[in-house]
Amino acid sequence: MEHLCVLLMQLPVPNNSATNVPLAAGYLKAYAYALGLLERVQVDMLPRALADAAGDAMLVEAIAEHAPQVLGISLYTWNSERSLAVAARAKARLPGLVVVVGGPEVQPDNAWVLQHPAVDIAVIGEGEQTFAALLQLELAQLQRGDDALRSIPGLAFRDAHGTLHITPERVPLSDLAVLPSPYLLGYLEPSPMIMVEISRWCPYACAFCLYGRNMGTQLGNRYFPLERLLAEISWGRDHGATQVHFVEANLNLVPVFRPLMRALADMNADGALALYAELRGEHLSDEAVALLCQAGLKVAEVGLQTANPVALQVAHRRTDLRKWAAGTRRLVRNGVSVYLDVILGLPADDTTGVAQTLDFIARENVGPYDVFTLQVLPGTATRQQVAEYALVYQNRPPYYILGTDRLAYAELRRLRRELKLGANLDPDEIEGCPPPNWEALQSSSDNPPYMAATAMQPISRVSFADADRFVWDGAKPDQLANHVDVVARWADAEQVASWLAAAITANPSTLFDCYMFADVAPMPSALREWRAALPFQPGYLDRVALYRQTMPTPDYLRVSPRLWLVLPWSAQAEPADYQDSAEIIWAYDLYADEAPPLRAWAAAGGAGVWVRGRTATELAQWRAASSLQLWGR
Repeated sequence: MEHLCVLLMQLPVPNNSATNVPLAAGYLKAYAYALGLLERVQVDMLPRALADAAGDAMLVEAIAEHAPQVLGISLYTWNSERSLAVAARAKARLPGLVVVVGGPEVQPDNAWVLQHPAVDIAVIGEGEQTFAALLQLELAQLQRGDDALRSIPGLAFRDAHGTLHITPERVPLSDLAVLPSPYLLGYLEPSPMIMVEISRWCPYACAFCLYGRNMGTQLGNRYFPLERLLAEISWGRDHGATQVHFVEANLNLVPVFRPLMRALADMNADGALALYAELRGEHLSDEAVALLCQAGLKVAEVGLQTANPVALQVAHRRTDLRKWAAGTRRLVRNGVSVYLDVILGLPADDTTGVAQTLDFIARENVGPYDVFTLQVLPGTATRQQVAEYALVYQNRPPYYILGTDRLAYAELRRLRRELKLGANLDPDEIEGCPPPNWEALQSSSDNPPYMAATAMQPISRVSFADADRFVWDGAKPDQLANHVDVVARWADAEQVASWLAAAITANPSTLFDCYMFADVAPMPSALREWRAALPFQPGYLDRVALYRQTMPTPDYLRVSPRLWLVLPWSAQAEPADYQDSAEIIWAYDLYADEAPPLRAWAAAGGAGVWVRGRTATELAQWRAASSLQLWGR
């Protein structure tokens, strides 16, 4: 057998790299270790410093330098398009590279993934056994997609003629005790958050959900032993973790719940660990809530989705609303922050049903709610209801619903805005989009034009301006991060556009925040034309931003680059005139003996005020005392 070199990669949610724990990749390597495969196969994971922060070009370069024969990628809604685009570029650099993909995005009904030209082999369902079987093949067999692959359950692949083959379904592991812990083996890097999987089972079959675990009502040995769970949490604590995120849909239903909570009450007596869990609300008794709080539960997700009984029935969701509300109130009374989700666009739901849900929340006094737009995920029963309920949805992630037989897009959008405002949420916020860097405008004496990239540290700030001079001589596009601040003068817009075009082409998934200084406000049309001339291909965040539009065609709205026009306080400009082109930041020199004119700043509108001449402590105090966006540090 030819020695295989395998590299595993998982890319993050754009605004939350802390959650990008590559647990699935860790399991793949751990199971290969248990079978003795690592004696002849090298399995590495892309370091998180790169996976979490690097732009597309830097990722491609890192893969090329590693020169694996097999690239394994975990695909989720937030990273699948980007991951496959990176894989395609890596294949161009490494002839013969075999790309193997797995994760929730890999489903028999998700043709765009299975047919993607970058994908050689797709693992459907639970991956450890299937991936191990692939590692036992010769490289030539992986490259050819020959008969050896046909004998492995749980695969999709194209043969030499380009025909797609899907093998029989893989029978999942019957006993999870055979799967070693990737934490305890040292395969996962320490981080502030540790993700601990409890079981691979769910007794429910909610139509919109894709836990990939519904094994029916019998749990069997589809949960990890208590000793292993405690050892993982102890490992995380010893390595600096402050948060534990339980990967489990029904934590309070699994057999280890009570002994786990009692053990954690002792281990976490000092409260150093904040616990996050998904819970089944109907089973949150006084005893269960007390155990959770003694263990250190701080945040809980309890669902709800809808209180419309017809929509609940169609969604195959067996919720006893009265018991659910009672359990949720127990959490709230004990100081737990509760995520109470309302999903818009569920099959059989309508305007009356949404009102019924809001009335239920208010009547039952279960706390604030959050609003989610239905995602018609591949592999879910909701996809099988498309014709029955006239569901229209995006054909790429996040697969947002665009209309049903009872809710047209315009009504969905109206309801979404109404509910967001009712929950004190910004209806125009792009979920998953990184917030701006409030320190981006510091002078080049405080922030150099750019920090030279290292093997693990991409460039996240680029400056074209030093006082009134154009001073840029260029950071290379292949050194950039996945979120980059570009600071420049509008007078140099042409030169900036030339560099930015190359940077976007090399890093189409990077979010560029462009801060353009001007003494006199340019015309909004000039800013729009400048931005429109830059390269663009729609991606995940652009599709998430869809509901900012009054119409669902196209089913995306360009997000990057975001433009910020930095004007002196004395400039004549009306922020509302720029709402479709840029956001205005007012530059204000606040002298040492001058009180901050908070009311005047608030009345000016725009994206806030860049306060020059005051300390970070003062800015923090003013932010806390008002709702103003204050730039600076």
